[in-house]
Amino acid sequence: MPTQRIDLDGTNLLFVAYFYPPAASTEVPGSMRTIKFIRHLKNGARHVLTHTADVAPGDNALAHLSLPVNDETVHRVRSWDIFRLLLAVRARLQKLAGRRETGRSHPPQESKANSAFTGSGQPEISQISLLQRIKDFIYNTCYFPDHAGPWILPAVLKGVRLVRRYHLDCIFATGSPWSGLTVGLLVSRLTGKPLIADFRDPWVNNPFHMSKGAILDRLGHWLEAQVVRRAAAVSLNTDALREEFLSRYPDQVPDHFFVMPNGIDASDFAQASQPEHRNGSRHTLTLCHAGFLYGVRDPSSLLEALRIVNRDLVPYDRRVVFRQIGKVSLNYDVRERYADLIEQQTFVLEPAQPYQSCLASMVQSDIVVNIQSGTKTQIPSKLYDYLAIERPILHITPDSGALGTLVKRYQLGQQLDFSDVPGLVSYLRTMSDQLAEHGRLDEHYASRDQFLIENITADLVRRIHQVTGSPSA
Repeated sequence: MPTQRIDLDGTNLLFVAYFYPPAASTEVPGSMRTIKFIRHLKNGARHVLTHTADVAPGDNALAHLSLPVNDETVHRVRSWDIFRLLLAVRARLQKLAGRRETGRSHPPQESKANSAFTGSGQPEISQISLLQRIKDFIYNTCYFPDHAGPWILPAVLKGVRLVRRYHLDCIFATGSPWSGLTVGLLVSRLTGKPLIADFRDPWVNNPFHMSKGAILDRLGHWLEAQVVRRAAAVSLNTDALREEFLSRYPDQVPDHFFVMPNGIDASDFAQASQPEHRNGSRHTLTLCHAGFLYGVRDPSSLLEALRIVNRDLVPYDRRVVFRQIGKVSLNYDVRERYADLIEQQTFVLEPAQPYQSCLASMVQSDIVVNIQSGTKTQIPSKLYDYLAIERPILHITPDSGALGTLVKRYQLGQQLDFSDVPGLVSYLRTMSDQLAEHGRLDEHYASRDQFLIENITADLVRRIHQVTGSPSA
């Protein structure tokens, strides 16, 4: 099936995207958002400003992609890591002073701690605490607003040169990391070119935000506001996130904000064939989740239901298998708690795999799984991969979150709460019965087409023409 491309009508673009292939598995969603847009554009220069990736060939989850994907020009810029420079200078000064480098972050404090018992230690401990706070502030400032902070200055300098040299008309900057949006903001200010700021996640009010302290947190809020007010348009990847921005920025007209979901790209599945019999047996119902499980993304309710269902299915010589592809980091040892399921091979833990391998595993499965906490504005990008293959989708998520709301609104699969183990048991039994009777499970989603990436890219191009004053607007 040929790729449908949307006409830029001669408009030249700068994409500011910190994540771009090669990419580690955790960088795939960010990389693929930009790749999908670029893949579906034509008749306009496309320049990508990204960081110099340090990904070993064996760790490149997007190794199947050959750059350029669609005649884009990729410009890679190395970070200027001031904190590492400071450490190197300190080490050099210590060496010149004749000190021995111990390899520890801080000198031993044992003697100072012991002095607390002599009556003179409390001031010392306070001084140590103050010194540590100063060190933490310096570190957090060097990596502000996020880990990509050291990339901002060299990327801005490069971005300004690219805009002027290639006569680029518009800047599209995506985040997270928020450093990408910061680069877009500064390049736009220095060149006068319009900016479209693309929020793939919430910046302020992000449920996974790790505080850098009150001062830098306030500065982060201010910086988001600068991006929003400088941008000619702001794209959000969910309706809920748009509503949050409308509430936070009442001084902006509603049309300033528009929604661009991550989207379904059929070309991603060109190498993932549809098998006639997916797992080879009507007796084994296979569920698959590809992605990082951590913290509140806990599969325990599904695994408890799996244990119950498989016990009940023994007389029928049937079973249910759950494949987890990717890292698991929970507040308990999943291998210990579910050792019986692992031994029975009904719970299969697999390491992270390249993106194409994950897609092939999804295609081979009977049911694909989303495990998502009740975040108010975030929807996992894998939902759109699931919709592409038209499998039954099991969403383990509260009905009040962004994902649960979307699932109900567009009828995008079965939604069950984390606490609903009986509901999960019933669902798995029903799907096992259907597989045994029909031999395969398929699902058609009537609203699927509105999430096709070519339709979403067309929305983006309309905005680009609008903010650049193109006659095509």
